[in-house]
Amino acid sequence: MLLYEKKLSSLSEIGRELSILDLDAGIRAIGKYKSRKCFVFVTRSPNGFTSLVYSTKTNKKEILPDKRLLAKEFPDAKATEEFLAQIVAKPVKALAY
Repeated sequence: MLLYEKKLSSLSEIGRELSILDLDAGIRAIGKYKSRKCFVFVTRSPNGFTSLVYSTKTNKKEILPDKRLLAKEFPDAKATEEFLAQIVAKPVKALAY
């Protein structure tokens, strides 16, 4: 199986990817939620977008998702992008997959 990932380094790039996101694709970004480092995952659904926020844990080599902190649905890409602007860490480190 071939997995394609595209690096995103700005909120405007994330916004462009949201507008063309397929139902089997997603975006993963590093963020901060309630003063905690987190992962933010965004997927598209037939009704809009879903964002899941997970705390992080570290093993010896990498940072991994841990506990779910938030699950939120949005009706459109604009509302999703506004939420991500508040939570995605700067500088932006995100991947579209």
